[in-house]
This record gives sequence, C-alpha cells and structure tokens, in this order.
Amino acid sequence: MGHSLTLKHWITISLALALTVPSATFAVCPESGIQIPKGSLSQALISLGQQCNISLVVRTSYAANYRVDQQTLLSPKGQFEPALKELLKGIPLSYKILSPSSVAVIESATTSITLDKNTDITRTEEVTVTGKVLTGSHLRHFQSDGYLPVDSLSRDQLEMSGAQTVADLLQFLPAISGNSTSTSVSQQSDGTATVSLRNLPANSTLVLINGRRVISDGFNGEATDLNTIPLAIVERVEILKDGASAVYGSDAIAGVVNIILQRDFEGLSTKSYAGQTPQGDRESQSHQLTWGWRGDKTHVMLNLSQIKQGAVMSRDRSISQSADSRAAGGSDQRSSAIPEGFIAVGKNDVVTSISAGTYQDWSPEDKFDYSDYSSAIPQTQSDAIYMVGNLDIGESATAFSELMGIRSSGESTAAPAPVFTRFDNGDLTISADNIYNTFGEDIYDVRRRFVELGPRVQKNRANTWRFSTGLKGFRDEWQWELNASTHRTHRKETLSNVIDPYALSLGLKGPDICNPTISCTPINLLGPSGSIDPEQLDFIRGTSITTSNSRMTSLTFITDGTVKRIAAGDILAAAGIEFRRESVNLYSNASSGLSYIGGLAPGSTKGSRNIKEAFAEVSIPIASEKLWLDGAIRTSHYDDFGSTSNPKLALRWKPVKSMLVRGSFSTGFRAPTLTDMNQQGYQTQAFLFDPCTSANASSLLGCLGQADNSRVQYLTEFSGNPDLKPETSRALSLGVTWHPLNIKGLIGRFDLYDIEEDQVIGSNPQFLLEQNAYFNLFNDLVIRDSNGDVTQIYASRINQGSREVRGYDTAFLYELQPNQNNQVQLALNISRMLHYLNQSSPDSAKEDLTGTFTDTLSGGIGSLPKWKANAGVYWKTGPWNAGYTVHYVGSLKETYTNQNGVSSTRKISDWSSQDIQLSYTATDRLKVALGINNLFDRSPPLATTAVSDNYDYQTYDLTGRFFYGSLSFKL
Repeated sequence: MGHSLTLKHWITISLALALTVPSATFAVCPESGIQIPKGSLSQALISLGQQCNISLVVRTSYAANYRVDQQTLLSPKGQFEPALKELLKGIPLSYKILSPSSVAVIESATTSITLDKNTDITRTEEVTVTGKVLTGSHLRHFQSDGYLPVDSLSRDQLEMSGAQTVADLLQFLPAISGNSTSTSVSQQSDGTATVSLRNLPANSTLVLINGRRVISDGFNGEATDLNTIPLAIVERVEILKDGASAVYGSDAIAGVVNIILQRDFEGLSTKSYAGQTPQGDRESQSHQLTWGWRGDKTHVMLNLSQIKQGAVMSRDRSISQSADSRAAGGSDQRSSAIPEGFIAVGKNDVVTSISAGTYQDWSPEDKFDYSDYSSAIPQTQSDAIYMVGNLDIGESATAFSELMGIRSSGESTAAPAPVFTRFDNGDLTISADNIYNTFGEDIYDVRRRFVELGPRVQKNRANTWRFSTGLKGFRDEWQWELNASTHRTHRKETLSNVIDPYALSLGLKGPDICNPTISCTPINLLGPSGSIDPEQLDFIRGTSITTSNSRMTSLTFITDGTVKRIAAGDILAAAGIEFRRESVNLYSNASSGLSYIGGLAPGSTKGSRNIKEAFAEVSIPIASEKLWLDGAIRTSHYDDFGSTSNPKLALRWKPVKSMLVRGSFSTGFRAPTLTDMNQQGYQTQAFLFDPCTSANASSLLGCLGQADNSRVQYLTEFSGNPDLKPETSRALSLGVTWHPLNIKGLIGRFDLYDIEEDQVIGSNPQFLLEQNAYFNLFNDLVIRDSNGDVTQIYASRINQGSREVRGYDTAFLYELQPNQNNQVQLALNISRMLHYLNQSSPDSAKEDLTGTFTDTLSGGIGSLPKWKANAGVYWKTGPWNAGYTVHYVGSLKETYTNQNGVSSTRKISDWSSQDIQLSYTATDRLKVALGINNLFDRSPPLATTAVSDNYDYQTYDLTGRFFYGSLSFKL
C-alpha cells in the first residue's frame, strides 16, 4: 500500500464518514431536584456541576461576589437549564452553552444564549472550572478547549457501537492496534482481554476506573483484564493518547484508558439484547436492570447485568477451517503428531500404523489438522453487580462508596493432546520390551495424537471484587478527596484431557517396570488410531489446574484549586499522595513436577510489594487568553526495585480564536510486575521457527546440519527475574485543535507523537533460537541433541533492548443541524504510524517493523499497520436515530519460509468492515434498536505465519456478519 491510502479507500472512508459521534444529549440532573448548600456562588456551582455531571466555567471574580441560600433546584425530566436559571435568579449573570457537557457562566444581558462551538469564548478563558476532571490531569480544566489529546466515547456512542464488552468497543479504534484486544482461548490465552495504545504492548497502557488505578490480571500479571469491567455500567470512556506517568505513575507510557462508570441514575430501567451470526453461532444475549433513588442528602444506585456470548469454531469459517492454507497462498501448519503415529525406527525410517501390526512409510502429507477441533472464539458469560452510594455531610462534604463484583467464565476446546516422545518432558522412550513394541528396539521418537482422549477442554473462572470508599468536598475554591480502595481477583483455569507424563513414562516401559504390582497399565503408542483403550486412557489422563489470587489496596488523598490570581489569569494547582500494596499468588498442580503433556505449566508466582507516591501539578497562564505553561511530577518508591521520578512540561498557545496549539515533553516508566520478578519457570510447547530446519542449515554456524523440518513447536521454559530494572520512556507530543469560525460546526485535530522506551522487559525465545542458529550463541539457553534438534529453550525475562514509535493522528468532526429536530454528524479518525524501531537485545541493531506482522505467540510484536482509520455518519430526526461506521486496517507484510526452505515476504491485504444501526424511541421510556456488524461479511486477511486460524486474532474479528437487536425501557 505504500505511504498513503489508495483512492478507493479514501472514497470509501469519505462516503462512510464518522466513527466517533459525539453525544447530542445535554447534562442529566437528578429528577428529584438538586440540593444546593448555603455559601458562595462558587460552592453552589461546584455542587450543581457534580450532581449534573457537567463542567461549569466561571470567572472567579464573579462567583466570589455572590452568596446563595440552601435550596433545592428543580430539574424537570433531569433538565439542567431550569436549575441553572433558578440558581442565577436575581444575580446579574447569565450563561452560554458551549457543548453538551460544558456551560460558561458570564456577566450578561438578562437573557441566556445558546451558542455553537464556533462562538467567541475568549472572555471565559480566564476561569475557575468546576465539575469534571479530564483524563490526563488532576486540574479542573475546561475540557472542550483541546487541553489534551483525549478521545471521549459517550454513552450514546457506546450504544450505537452495538458492542457488548469493553474489549469489543475498543478493538477498532485507530489509536489501538498491534497488541490489541482478545478473549481467544484457542491461541493459548487465559480468557482475558487487554487494550494497547500506540502499537505498544498492553502493559504500557494504564487502565483506570473513575480515574483510579485497578488491579492487573492475576495469570499474566501484565495488564488490566477488560472482561472484569461490565459495559452495562459504563457512562463513558476517555482515551488519553499521551504519556502520563507524571500524573498517574507506572504503566502510562503510551497513554491511559479511563472508564467512567454511571453514578447519578434515578428511577428504574431495563435493557435486553440478543444477536447471532447467519451461521447460527456466536449467539449472544445480555440483560441489565438499573435502579436509582435520591433523597435530600442521599443517592444510591444498583445495577445487575448478565452477558452471554457463544463460541465460534475454527472449522466454521473459511479462513480458519484448515491449518493448511497453501491453496490460498499460505503455509502448512498442520501437526506431525497424528492419530496413526509418526514412528521413527531404525536409522532413517519413519512409518505410520494403518492397522494392528501393519505399517507404511510416513509421508510429509501425513499430518493432523487441529482446526477441526479448536474454538477460534470461546463461549463466555459474565454476571455483575454494581452499587454506588453518596451521602452529603454538612454543606461542603460528601461521603461515597462503590462496590463492583463480577463473575466471569469462559470455555473452549482444542485438538486432542499431542505427544512428542523425543521432545516432551520426562523419559518417554518406548522400551524394546514394551508389550506393544514389535520392532525389537528402543524407540525414541514417536509423535502421536491422542484422539482417544477427546478434545482438550479449557475452562476459565474469575471472581473480581472492587470496593472504594471515601470523602470528598470543597472549601472556598479548593476541592479535595480522600479515597480508600481494595481490589481482589481469584482465577481458576482447568484444562482437561491432558496427559500425565509420569504415568505415560511408566506405561511405555517393559514388564519389569510397568506391571500390576504398581498399578501400571502398558500404553500402546505404536498402534493405529483407536488402539489406546479406556483402561490405558484412565491411567494417563490428567487435568491441569491453575489458581491465582491477586490483591491491591490503596489510600489516596488529592486536592486541587486556585493558588493565586495574576494579571494573565488564575494559577491552578493540584497535589496528592498515594500508598498502595500489591500481591499475587499463583500456583498449579504441576508447579512442583513435570508439566502435563498438552497443557501449560505456568509454574508458580508469589510476591508482594509496597508503593509510596507523591505527585503535584500546576498550570500557569503566561499571556492572558493566549499562552499557558503546564507542569506535573510524580515520585514513586517501590520497595522491590527502588525509586523513580517522572516530570512533564507542556505549553498551550492560542494564536487565534479558532486554534489551540499544544506541545509536551514527559518521561515515564513501567515497573516490573510481580510476575515479571517472581515467576518460577513455566513450560509450554511454543510455536517457533528454527533456522536449522532450513535447506541451507549446513551453512549456519550454530547448526549441525538440517534439523527436523516437520516441527513447529518447541519445549520452552519461561521464568521471572528479580533483578529486572523498570522500563523507562521519553515522550514528545505536538497537537493542534482547530474550529474555523467561518465554517459552523467543523472541528479538526492533529496530534504528532514520538515515544522512546529503554530497558524493555521481555523474553523472546524466537530471538534466542535465531541467534543460536545463525551465530552459535546462547548454547546454554538453546539445548540441542546430537542430531541438532532443539530439545528445550530457556527464556527468562530480561531488560532486552529499546524501541521507538512515531506517528500521528488526525480527526475531523462536522456537525449539521438544519433545524431543531434534525441533526447530522460526520467524522473521520485516522492513525498513521511513521516508524516502529525495535531492538531485540542490548547488542543488536534496531529494526524498523512498521507495516509488518509477526505473531505474538511466536515471540513477535503482532500487527503494526501503517494506517488505521474509522469513519461514519450519524443521523437523527425526531425519534429516529441511525449510524453507519467503517473500520479500516492497512496492509501488512510478513516474512515466512516457503516449502523450499527459502525466506520469502508476502503481503497481508488491507481490510475494512462496515456496521449499521437504526433505533427508534417510541416514548421517553421505550427504545428499540436493530443493527448489523460487518455488514458485507468481510473475513480477516490471510496471515500465513499466524500460529492459529491463519489470521491475527488481536487485530481482526473472525465473527463475520452479526445481527443484533435491543430493547430498553425506563420507568
């Protein structure tokens, strides 16, 4: 595709128009009325903004001069304007509606004015802002002025997307690519879903709930599991696309995803959803019930929700129905472990069993197609409860509590367990005197698929609880909050129909070892398919069980307000402290012995640590209404690796009324996780490529000759490292927000970013394997036998190198409103990656991976498209709403080894899909919506190096065309 989108895609995107469509609804206030305390007008506006979830902009000099009595403001049907008018009655102030969530209070004429986004608002720039805080700052800036590169998805947009999970919602956003979202289990996942920004790994993106840090996943310990956040209770999602360690601490290298939950609902509402594909799979349904009540000083809310999503089998989609994709230009990734056996006898003979005692020569086409058995997408279910309560204490303080519990589960199937006697753990040699061995010699290399055991079944269960409580309030022009939180996650993974290596080892020996006195049953690996009878199966059948418990507790205090008024405006500041404790305990029934064959051996992880942090932030106006200097710093002390401080400096410049230019420099860090530092060795059969299996192997320094080229999996042991250093980063950003005064309703934004990371933590067995083959390095980590075949790879985590990613985002929004009952919104959102430089080890050169794909399951980075875009149109007329959205992912390149053992490069095609939705609001209480995702049933593009299902499951969705409908009702 080169460096630009083709004409047909520009036309497609332009016609399709917008992805992210701003909500057209105004602030929603408590229908029972708004309680206003006695005191200054500033205090009253703060209370009004908090209860109606709206930002209020007001000159400090105005608000300080007026006093108000304690009162209850009326808000019929939750409307904000009647309440504000009542509050300002008798006060010579009016207001301007600047956006659906922002209002400026001004000195004024006697009537209020409703204005569009292009109205001159320079007279409200020197302000104290009350209400919401924007993600990326603890200061209460006016959020519509482009202060930070933040994308905000409103509740209306969440519903328009048709998504049922947070992961589904985020997957196709342009800034999210590479290591993206997935709940796939067949690709050796544990049923979790994560999110990544700027093409960096998920552990470089910080996920917050209501602006507060949440626990990381208990199995991988890398990042927050999005499946523990029910979409039913999400009010909006704010995505900060800039480094934010100076504000939030560890992990915010690429940016922040802040998930804001509902808090102020009143009444009773229900919603039901159902959908499925034309093939009849991926059957999905969800139900939710929300109740809220507000008293004079109290508000409580309860939400109950359930989501069920059905599975998609690999065999039911054309791209994934076979592991052999040669006919489509791909490669053959079928397994040499077949039900009839791959049996190496004599010096160079390989045979397979066709009947009892009868064998024929093995052929390279004698392979097993595991796609017939595997789940491409697992079936899942989650049940959640969410409760929130607020209690006003006096006139200027509020006590609050939140409780969220979610029980999630997933189930998938994989092909029957394979055995590689030469390469799996343990002594799996078939003794010459084994009762089924008719060859009269010890047999070392047998590859057998245990179809008699049946498919492996993986079940994942997780229970997550989050409780937060505290006090918040205001005094004069300062606000403060004291919060205590605790999070707990308990996970259990069960993988059945795997093989006990100790029992198998005994069963492959002769009568002197395997006999009835030790209750040993001889195992027949040399017979045809079906020759392993139930007694043998019962003897070797195993179940792998892994359990983890993670916990995080924290105590945070923060305050913000106006420090001083100078000629150029108000100096705003925020400061706070945080104490946090993290712990993890992971163990499995294979932790102390050999791993089960056909399953993972996750080892064990046990660790804890204490963290102390202090942070501050300031915004200083330099030139009135023209130039601001912003700064932040956060100091963190971890008792397991030490301390770090990370600053951020930013400038905001408004050269003309219609434009804001911003630039920033910041440093960041990612602390090694408890899993990174404390995990004991765990084993898996990793999908890798050994260069010694190529036809030119004899010319490579580390190869003894051509190794077995039928293998695609290698026994690999991963482990943690207590001596790890934190990852560090430097980020530069430059952005422009533009709303031309002569084009009503148009807003444009451009953001350029550059992120450099050092001391990147990782374990890359593919790199070790290549360095061993090409340069005869790491012989202590890559173990080969006398034939040159790999028997085991040891890959512990290290600070392995650095990386740099540079690119830009651009977005346009155009709003047309011919009259009060009709509205059209058009938008385009594009992300362009300019380069992705990756260093695999401290001594290696950086390699530009821009526009390439290397599967993460084989140690790669994933998909790094140069282009990713969304576009669409949103239309509203009376009770009708309609939306049309296009998702686009640019083309990629992948390097693979062809059938002749020669390295080749092929193109992965660009891809797009379209979604539509139509909804009708019959009354204020009843709403019906129908939609189709992936309208034209576009299949993901073929990736021949993808480990499973022939496509990158982290970037694309295999589901295909999906129909859904929903019905919501409010009392």
